[in-house]
Amino acid sequence: METTAAEEVFIPDVPPNFGQLLQSRRAEANLTIAALAKKTGLTRNTIVNIEQGSTTPSPQTMRRLLAVKALRLLETGTGEGPSVEAWFTKAYNPIDLIDGMTALLNGPGGRIEQTYLYLDPRSAVDYFVLCNTAEYVAAYREKIPHDQIAERIIKESKGVGLDVDGLGCGDGKSETALIQRLADRMPEPPDLQLYLLDISHVLLSEGYRTALNSLAPRRIPVFGIHGSFTDISKNPVLFAHPLTVKRLRVFTLYGCTFGNINDEPWFFQDLEACSQPGDLLVIDCQLVRAPADQPELIRAAEPLLKNGQPPETHHKFLTGPLKRHCEGLTHIKLRSVLSPHCLVPGSYAIEFWGDVDVEYEPKRRFLIQRVKRYDLDKLSTFLSTLGWKTLQTWKYGPGKLAGVLLAQRQ
Repeated sequence: METTAAEEVFIPDVPPNFGQLLQSRRAEANLTIAALAKKTGLTRNTIVNIEQGSTTPSPQTMRRLLAVKALRLLETGTGEGPSVEAWFTKAYNPIDLIDGMTALLNGPGGRIEQTYLYLDPRSAVDYFVLCNTAEYVAAYREKIPHDQIAERIIKESKGVGLDVDGLGCGDGKSETALIQRLADRMPEPPDLQLYLLDISHVLLSEGYRTALNSLAPRRIPVFGIHGSFTDISKNPVLFAHPLTVKRLRVFTLYGCTFGNINDEPWFFQDLEACSQPGDLLVIDCQLVRAPADQPELIRAAEPLLKNGQPPETHHKFLTGPLKRHCEGLTHIKLRSVLSPHCLVPGSYAIEFWGDVDVEYEPKRRFLIQRVKRYDLDKLSTFLSTLGWKTLQTWKYGPGKLAGVLLAQRQ
């Protein structure tokens, strides 16, 4: 097999006759092996081996082949095409992840890994409800400037095909909205592909269905990737295209996902390894309510710090994992705390802590979640030191306290 142990990725549903299908579709498209090799960045030997059935294509190889629309490999109506709609990495093992979460929550306390908040189905549903309240949707989600973002992406793409990678996609609504705006600005059929990545099977399934139902009429392929965006370098399907492949990658971090990253420099080092110069990045984030070095002004302006605890609307989502997995739990008290110690200059974090009472044991304290606020100008300067040039920023929402930054890999 072409897939190596280091890649640790499974491809479901690659049919045994895929090599024959590839060969026939290549012939129908009047593509020589050399021409297909040039379009995909694969070697001639790789293509020959796949067509002869002696090699099973890896996730990267499948992604490159699927991107050649002339091959029509995504046409599955006849039943002969491959049905490659989801990838699983070995790092994505829900049983091990939930076991790890349970062990942590039954330990002495400490920081809860952010991915643990979305693992079990009830937690995923609680998050879905939280980010789809009528008030939040009207104030923020419907105000994201997708049209302006799409206009600038099309300008930078210079007519090449686009692969949009939704990192931590959640319900996929924002990524789907962006794809629709991009498609409206491209010739038919739009040369677009959408890849959705999330740690939660429940949320990824919802996002996949949302995107598929909206984009199927325009024949825009949608794929789901089960995994964590904090381990992006362990997802071969997201690795950079070879320079011979003339397509542009657009990474997106919608829904303030960026503000949940614990170590931004580390994340951007991994993202750099998975991208090429010219690739684009869309960051959606909440903005500072006051300068990061003025804590009293922040406390006065931050609704999440009001009364020293998170809003009531957040309680079910924040306490759910503890109530379901912490044995002997009798009571949880939530606290919200300002933390000015962040890696990105000009930013600060609001920490949600849970003080947990457990039968016959000392009180435990868990850092459940950190929500960060950014200064767009200082974030832009920070990104420039990591090889990403800011192309444009937008502010939106009530008081213009949410923002989007579009950056390009240098």
